[in-house]
Amino acid sequence: MSKLLKQIEEEGKRLSADLSEKSLGLIQRCISLNPVIVLGSGASAAYGFAGMSQLAIHLIQSITPDPEDNEKWNDFKAELESGIDLETALHKVSVSEKLEKQIILSTRELILRRDIEVFTALLKNEIHLPLGKLLQHVGRTANQTLKVVTTNYDRMAEYAIDQALLKCNTGFSGEYQKTFTGFHRNPTDQVELLKVHGSLDWFLSDDVNVVSIPDIISEQTTLTPLMVTPGARKYEHTHNDPFRSTIARADIAFETAGSILCVGYGFNDNHIHSKLNDKLRQGKAPILIATKTLSDSAMKFIKSARVANVIGIEKFNGGTKVVFHDGEEIIEDLSFWSLDELIKLVM
Repeated sequence: MSKLLKQIEEEGKRLSADLSEKSLGLIQRCISLNPVIVLGSGASAAYGFAGMSQLAIHLIQSITPDPEDNEKWNDFKAELESGIDLETALHKVSVSEKLEKQIILSTRELILRRDIEVFTALLKNEIHLPLGKLLQHVGRTANQTLKVVTTNYDRMAEYAIDQALLKCNTGFSGEYQKTFTGFHRNPTDQVELLKVHGSLDWFLSDDVNVVSIPDIISEQTTLTPLMVTPGARKYEHTHNDPFRSTIARADIAFETAGSILCVGYGFNDNHIHSKLNDKLRQGKAPILIATKTLSDSAMKFIKSARVANVIGIEKFNGGTKVVFHDGEEIIEDLSFWSLDELIKLVM
């Protein structure tokens, strides 16, 4: 056994000793059942990606609307400046297609900047992603394709899959100019990555073809980015591919899941939330939610469980709070609410 693996095993034993049998058993059971992994914005926030509040500030500072959009933009900006979150503001103010495109381009600019910085750090071996370690671990024992569902536009999941040296299917075929061809069964695929809101490198070409191209090329084109923003027009966009096929594939993943692991997910996407509620009502698949702060929606979800098969883990002072439907547990000085520490319990 390598020195690193031995250290991880010893640390895992130390963490396990401080957890109740109930908590440890559910965590280990969830991971052992090849969970569908749901990545929310919190999973990327740990690496310096902007959250909704930072994105709102960026949009206010960077967008100059056309004169015909001034009134809508001022209404939208006033909502943001009043403290309302970005998603609520986009639901309250119906912006034009042109203004929506400006919002998408500005959002992409902010996220892409940090995405490239993180990728550069990865190339220099300054960062190692715990998701990659987890996928490697689960992949060694699973006899089926691993499923990762994310609402994030960034490529953190792709980078983790690459670090784990796993073959990934995103629905695109090709090398540099990839074309969306759908999720055809391929026995060599080890991970199916389902980006239900789009990606930094997805574009609409000629208003017909959906392509994925490298960043350096995309900056020199006028292709339309395929990123679904929250708001009133969100579901209108998801009726077309690649979103229609990707969401349908995610639905199947949830329906057939033996367990579910949510990382940094706030339970604010209506579609994913409804699928998780279906699993909750069935009461069979264990669901593990790990995040820095459990949102009100996540807490409500946990407390609505009828049996002890849902567990939430969040930061609590210098330690971790474990939340069940019928109680809580405080673990001092241990931060296994973070994926980096959590995987030590199961590896």
